[in-house]
This record gives sequence, structure tokens and C-alpha cells, in this order.
Amino acid sequence: MKSLTVFFNSDKVYSGIFERNNKGLSLLDIASTLDPVNLDDIDDENSKKAINQLNRNLTTTEHKIEELNVILNNESAFWTIIPGLIDMDSSKLKELLELEIKGNNESFDIANFIFRIYPYGQKDENDSEMLFVVFIRRSIVENCKKALEITGLDISYITMAQIASQNTIEYNYPDTSHLYDLLINVEDSFCDISLSNNNTTYFYDLIKNDNDENLIEAIENEITKLNASGLSTGNALVIGTNLKKSLLDKISNTLSLEIKRLNSFRLVRANIDNRLREYCIRTSHIYSPVVGGSLNSFDKGKVFEF
Repeated sequence: MKSLTVFFNSDKVYSGIFERNNKGLSLLDIASTLDPVNLDDIDDENSKKAINQLNRNLTTTEHKIEELNVILNNESAFWTIIPGLIDMDSSKLKELLELEIKGNNESFDIANFIFRIYPYGQKDENDSEMLFVVFIRRSIVENCKKALEITGLDISYITMAQIASQNTIEYNYPDTSHLYDLLINVEDSFCDISLSNNNTTYFYDLIKNDNDENLIEAIENEITKLNASGLSTGNALVIGTNLKKSLLDKISNTLSLEIKRLNSFRLVRANIDNRLREYCIRTSHIYSPVVGGSLNSFDKGKVFEF
């Protein structure tokens, strides 16, 4: 199976073509645009330029794509944690989701969203099972389809970047599969932080990224809360388009953890030239959502539409 995974981030559009078979995952091609796509308005000038760049990247590839996957950042996907079970009655689930949606915005209608719902590893204070919910506006999905219509494919898989990056960890670090993985995703304005194991999320939060000092203090506070709840971290991995070596050094020097840059291609075989190999080495921490999006078989989520 040859798949194209496209990550619509706020700075650029990142894409990769992969082949999955019984030997694992192979990278066949990788590229990025110079401009971002605004998924709320794909007809603005920057979006048009980015879509044209993406189209050029896709029309020059020799690979016949059979599957299309899309990954979204926090500007295009919402998330929440609610009580419930993954196989609960759909009418009860709908009722809970409607309450969450109205809590975000009174004008929101459940019919305007699709949902990807995951089991959550922690229980609430009443010892009730919890669900991690990603909800995506249908208008965003439709604009993704329009931006990628050159492929002639329907979208097979769509989720948010942090979930896809957890897939990447599961695949690339089987030697530490018994440990909880702390994933820190540093973007321009915000930083996602999550704890997962066996691709079940046990903790998730979104913290503000206004400067390095405040960000590191916020990360430290989150880790303290995790330790207090009995969830000690094993791997501590950092990704993100706004991750700089200086920040990685500061985090490593401040926290009482071994912090590593996530190697998204650690166990991915590569059928690419030396130029692209060098590019992958430099940008391994950026492409984790792209790699993870191609590993959708790791995803434990179920899709719901109402």
C-alpha cells in the first residue's frame, strides 16, 4: 500500500509518500511547501500558492498513490476529554458531545463536525472511564479535499498532529514500549504535551508558548503534576517546527529527565537519494505527524458522525 500523508501546519504543508507492507514502513518521497494553507480560506493568496506548490510536488512523483491521509494542527482541530466508553450508546455519546460543542461556542452545531474518539488512560475523580475526543469541522475536511483533489482520492484517515506523532513513537521505539512516552510538541504560539503508552493517551494539555523561560516552567509544572498522579515518564521526546537546539538544551538542562529529539525515521526504511536523506536528518522532529499519519493502523480511534 502506497500512501500520501499531508500535514497542514501553520508555517508550511509537509507531505510524505510511504509504502506499508509486512516488512514495515518505507519512505519513498518527502517534500514541503514554502507557504501555509489557511484551511478556513483556501482561496486566499498564500493558500493558492501553497496548493500550487503541493500540486507540483505531487505531479512530479513517479509513485502511484493508493491512500490519502491528512493531519491537522491545533488551529484546525479541537480536542476535549469527556466521561464515557468507546462503545457506549451513540445517543448518549451524542448528548455528551453536544454539551462539549456548545461549551466551546453556542453557535456550533454537532452536524457540522466529525469526531475521532479514543479511549483515555486515566479515570476521572468518580472513577469513571474517560474518552479523548478530536472534533473537526466538516468545512475543514471539505477544504482539505479541495486542496488535494489533484490526487483523485478520498481522505482515508484524518486526525490531529499529536495523535499521529504518538503513532510515530510506537513504531520507532519498540524497545521502550513498556514505558510511558512524554511528547512535547513546540509550535509557534502553543506547545502540546501528552503522555501515552501503547498509543493510549494518559494525559494531554496545551500550554502557551510566549518565550522559552515561561514555556520551560510550564512544562516543568506539567511533569510535576504527572508525577504527583503516579504517572512517571520514561521516554521524553521533543518535536515541533519551533524547536531550536537552544531550546532543547535549555529543557534538557532544566528538567530532571533525559530529553531527546524524536527521530521520526529511526526504523523507517528509506528509498530516497542522499539529498533527501540529509533533509530527513535535519527535519526529523518536524515530520513526526507525517510519519505517524502513514501508520494509521496504530490508531485506536473510532470515527463518529451525527
